[in-house]
Amino acid sequence: MRVHEITITSDMQPQYLQLIAQRASEFRSDIKIKFEKENIQLDAKSILGMMMLPMHRGTKVIIQTKGGDEEEAIETMSSLLELKA
Repeated sequence: MRVHEITITSDMQPQYLQLIAQRASEFRSDIKIKFEKENIQLDAKSILGMMMLPMHRGTKVIIQTKGGDEEEAIETMSSLLELKA
């Protein structure tokens, strides 16, 4: 299992969150995103789940991956969430 904590760098539009869910679905690993402050955990592969929670600049989240391609999955998800301009 891999765990990485990040801070969202900019507000994310629904279309971008849909892209993240689609990219997450490309991996065999389970990918969870945890919002510690709100005590919420969601499946990054769920388009509906991703779009239900607004991700705004400054939001701290924990990405957790588990599976055969967990290292690649966490790197991809981290870069998609951290580097959004």
